[in-house]
Amino acid sequence: MNEKASILVEQIEWIVSRVESSCNDLSDAEYKWKPTEVSTSVQWQLIHISRIINVALPRLIKGVTEYTPEGWAEDYRDQDYPVDKLLSDIKKGKEVSIKKLKKVSNEAMDEEIPLWGGTKLRKEGLFAYIGEIYHHRGQLTYIRGTYKRLNE
Repeated sequence: MNEKASILVEQIEWIVSRVESSCNDLSDAEYKWKPTEVSTSVQWQLIHISRIINVALPRLIKGVTEYTPEGWAEDYRDQDYPVDKLLSDIKKGKEVSIKKLKKVSNEAMDEEIPLWGGTKLRKEGLFAYIGEIYHHRGQLTYIRGTYKRLNE
């Protein structure tokens, strides 16, 4: 594996383990609870993380604008998936993304790829989307903490 990808692989492994552990002892009520009517739930956060790791990261690694994993539901984001299904999908996405990332050369990390209506360095897109997983894991833990404080 190239040196530029190795730290990203470690980051993906670490943040996915944190997402998984953040869902320990998650009740059904807490899973779908939203702090306000217009807020998101833990379920929404997991769906979003799953889409990032299964669709966005492989797309960036490949350097293409369109990518959908085989068997991926077109309406994935609108489904009422249970937590176990989403965590399993996130784990699969982690494995696929890491496998693909390990094949990216140091030079390819600095290549311009189509992104956000223009072109950006592949590594910049990867930094941003891996950062999104951290961000949404933080939102997930905020929702859980708020639920716990309000229901103690």
